[in-house]
Amino acid sequence: MHPGLVRLDQQLARALQKPVDRCAEKNHHAQWLLLCGPCPEHSRCGPEPTTLGRIEPPPDRFWADPFLHRREGRTCVFVEELLFATGRGQISAMELDHLGRPVSDAVPVVRAAHHLSYPFLFEFDGVLYMAPESSGAGRLDLYRCRVFPFDWTFDRTLLRGRAFVDATLFEHQDRWWLFCALREGKLRPNNSLCAYYANTPLATRWRPHPLNPLRRSFADARPAGPLFRDRGGLLLRPSQNCVPRYGYGLNLAEVLELDTERFRERLLWRTTGPQAGGWRALHHMHWSDGLLVMDAQRLIPKERF
Repeated sequence: MHPGLVRLDQQLARALQKPVDRCAEKNHHAQWLLLCGPCPEHSRCGPEPTTLGRIEPPPDRFWADPFLHRREGRTCVFVEELLFATGRGQISAMELDHLGRPVSDAVPVVRAAHHLSYPFLFEFDGVLYMAPESSGAGRLDLYRCRVFPFDWTFDRTLLRGRAFVDATLFEHQDRWWLFCALREGKLRPNNSLCAYYANTPLATRWRPHPLNPLRRSFADARPAGPLFRDRGGLLLRPSQNCVPRYGYGLNLAEVLELDTERFRERLLWRTTGPQAGGWRALHHMHWSDGLLVMDAQRLIPKERF
């Protein structure tokens, strides 16, 4: 089918779903919770969400966009924490044991005057950094960890002037790449994948890929967690399936080509929230040091708190 017709079909499916969701959410909150547990390396390319344990937030908030990091013998998960009363996200962290079970409360670590989400983590020259989404401010800010895991400070602004959504950084073929979704012109966060590149992840000038947007599809464009390599060295990219609603499911694709002129990938694995445990949605994954974390969405009554 022609790509334009595919997008129209996706848009129609989303339009038909919206009134259904509005009715369902009239007396309910859509709450994201965490799924976390051991996952052997050979299972990363075909994860089984039903094998993971639940980490449930209090009923007045949700936890989404989980990122794992192990440092100094401690494993922590960093999340977008959003209180329903304010509708504004902050970044919080909690410590986990070796089975992915929480051993501390969620502690706010980065707050701002605007909404924060997707606390992407990476190490460079021995320093741990976080680049949380701050698209509402029209920029991408970088924070540096002073004392792991709860002490962070602003470091610099990497990009500004656009609504950069779910920025995901990685090193590939002697360059640093930044994948993100954009809210600009006809592009929307749920149907776009754009790329920028630089010589260092700390650069404040990033060159856009000439093919931007690399992907334009509600089914498999928006980032859904860090890229990673399988045991054979293949570069794999998680993405969101936003048909018929935001975050309905997850995909994994192999990146076949990526340089300053080309991009090509092929789908390897796909699931949805209903298929992966009866969830309303499932839209993020991160594997690290033998643990896998995802987020899943359910409806909870508003009168619960």
